[in-house]
Amino acid sequence: MGDERTGRPSPVRKLWPLLVASTVGFVILCSLGVWQVNRLSEKTQLIAALDARMNRAPITLAQALERHARGEDIEYLKVETSGRANPAHALAKVSSLEGGPGWQIIEPFISREGIFILVYVGVAPDKNIVAVNGDQSIAGIVRTHNKGRGYFDNDNDEAGNVWYWWDVPAMLAAAVAPVNAKVAPFILQKLPGPTNAGSPFPEKPKVELNNNHLGYAFTWFGLAMALLAVTGFFTWSVVKKD
Repeated sequence: MGDERTGRPSPVRKLWPLLVASTVGFVILCSLGVWQVNRLSEKTQLIAALDARMNRAPITLAQALERHARGEDIEYLKVETSGRANPAHALAKVSSLEGGPGWQIIEPFISREGIFILVYVGVAPDKNIVAVNGDQSIAGIVRTHNKGRGYFDNDNDEAGNVWYWWDVPAMLAAAVAPVNAKVAPFILQKLPGPTNAGSPFPEKPKVELNNNHLGYAFTWFGLAMALLAVTGFFTWSVVKKD
């Protein structure tokens, strides 16, 4: 329907495609914001559950291996084990220490039950620094490190013992497990203790899950409000002009 005096189409007729498109866009953007809020709640609950898992009573290394074989999620479970470390064949992963370069030291370890596992013992300023040799008891947290290689990660230098990302199968192969030993396909991150006065320095484990959903929610809701404001201003300008 047009303006009978001027013969021009009415503002509503000219604007309805824009209004429909803007309404659809607004609904989509708000839906994405709501989805991010829901994901924020889910992720917060998951992080709390994993934090609680780290504080449970420890299990044995054999129990952790059995649970993993059954397909259970053992990430962040606390484990206690005893056995012998072999620092002479330790692996070194590029890291940082107190704002400078550092190395994450990963030692081969064979438990008294005959289970071979790699133990992340801590961070050191030199990749040739080794931890305590011989028999010892260890308390640690299970880390599967199954995320794979990052987009910007360098190739691991197995020959030079310079590791840039967690390739657990390759690390196990480089550490050379004893014949007939049961091999744990995960890492045990050693917990800090009162006797860890020197290097390598064990790191306090923390749940490593990205939880940026609140920021994403603000972004989607902000875009929805911006679309609403732009549409409203444009609509007002067209109506005023006519």
